[in-house]
Amino acid sequence: MFMLINIWVNIMPARSAHKIIRHGTSIVVVIPKPYRDYYKLEPGTEVTVLYDSLLLIVPKNLESILEEKADLIEQLLGQKRSEKHNG
Repeated sequence: MFMLINIWVNIMPARSAHKIIRHGTSIVVVIPKPYRDYYKLEPGTEVTVLYDSLLLIVPKNLESILEEKADLIEQLLGQKRSEKHNG
Protein backbone atom coordinates (compact mmCIF):
# COMPACT_ATOMS: atom_id res chain seq x y z
CA MET A 1 0.00 0.00 0.00
CA PHE A 2 1.33 3.42 -0.99
CA MET A 3 0.54 6.60 0.81
CA LEU A 4 0.88 10.11 -0.59
CA ILE A 5 2.08 12.65 1.92
CA ASN A 6 2.24 16.39 1.34
CA ILE A 7 5.48 17.76 2.74
CA TRP A 8 5.96 21.48 3.32
CA VAL A 9 9.23 22.44 1.73
CA ASN A 10 10.85 25.53 3.19
CA ILE A 11 12.05 27.48 0.17
CA MET A 12 13.71 30.57 1.58
CA PRO A 13 14.88 32.97 0.45
CA ALA A 14 12.22 33.61 -2.12
CA ARG A 15 11.10 36.43 -4.36
CA SER A 16 7.60 37.51 -5.27
CA ALA A 17 6.06 40.57 -6.90
CA HIS A 18 3.28 42.47 -5.17
CA LYS A 19 1.30 45.62 -5.87
CA ILE A 20 0.80 48.33 -3.30
CA ILE A 21 -2.91 48.46 -2.46
CA ARG A 22 -5.08 51.02 -0.69
CA HIS A 23 -6.61 50.07 2.67
CA GLY A 24 -8.65 52.96 4.03
CA THR A 25 -6.40 56.01 4.01
CA SER A 26 -3.22 53.90 4.07
CA ILE A 27 -1.38 51.93 1.44
CA VAL A 28 -0.16 48.40 2.18
CA VAL A 29 1.91 45.58 0.74
CA VAL A 30 0.84 42.02 1.46
CA ILE A 31 3.36 39.75 3.20
CA PRO A 32 3.53 36.49 1.19
CA LYS A 33 1.45 33.67 2.70
CA PRO A 34 4.28 31.10 2.83
CA TYR A 35 6.34 33.55 4.92
CA ARG A 36 3.39 34.39 7.18
CA ASP A 37 2.61 30.72 7.69
CA TYR A 38 6.22 29.68 8.35
CA TYR A 39 6.82 32.40 10.94
CA LYS A 40 3.25 32.25 12.30
CA LEU A 41 2.54 35.93 11.63
CA GLU A 42 -0.99 37.02 12.48
CA PRO A 43 -2.76 40.40 12.40
CA GLY A 44 -1.39 42.38 15.32
CA THR A 45 2.10 40.87 15.14
CA GLU A 46 4.62 43.63 15.88
CA VAL A 47 7.37 44.25 13.31
CA THR A 48 10.39 46.51 12.98
CA VAL A 49 10.68 48.45 9.71
CA LEU A 50 14.15 49.50 8.51
CA TYR A 51 14.42 51.64 5.41
CA ASP A 52 16.80 53.67 3.33
CA SER A 53 17.23 52.63 -0.30
CA LEU A 54 15.33 49.39 0.50
CA LEU A 55 12.54 48.50 2.91
CA LEU A 56 13.16 45.67 5.39
CA ILE A 57 10.35 44.33 7.61
CA VAL A 58 11.48 42.16 10.53
CA PRO A 59 9.05 40.42 12.91
CA LYS A 60 9.94 41.27 16.54
CA ASN A 61 10.55 37.58 17.33
CA LEU A 62 13.28 37.52 14.64
CA GLU A 63 15.13 40.67 15.71
CA SER A 64 18.07 38.55 16.94
CA ILE A 65 18.80 37.93 13.25
CA LEU A 66 19.41 41.67 12.77
CA GLU A 67 22.72 41.47 14.61
CA GLU A 68 23.73 38.29 12.79
CA LYS A 69 22.97 39.89 9.41
CA ALA A 70 24.10 43.43 10.32
CA ASP A 71 26.82 43.66 7.64
CA LEU A 72 24.48 42.50 4.87
CA ILE A 73 21.68 44.80 6.04
CA GLU A 74 23.99 47.81 6.16
CA GLN A 75 25.32 46.96 2.72
CA LEU A 76 21.80 46.68 1.28
CA LEU A 77 20.23 49.65 3.04
CA GLY A 78 23.28 51.86 2.59
CA GLN A 79 23.78 51.01 -1.07
CA LYS A 80 22.32 54.22 -2.54
CA ARG A 81 24.06 56.37 0.07
CA SER A 82 27.44 54.82 -0.82
CA GLU A 83 26.81 55.32 -4.53
CA LYS A 84 26.01 59.03 -3.93
CA HIS A 85 29.19 59.50 -1.89
CA ASN A 86 31.32 57.76 -4.54
CA GLY A 87 29.98 59.62 -7.52
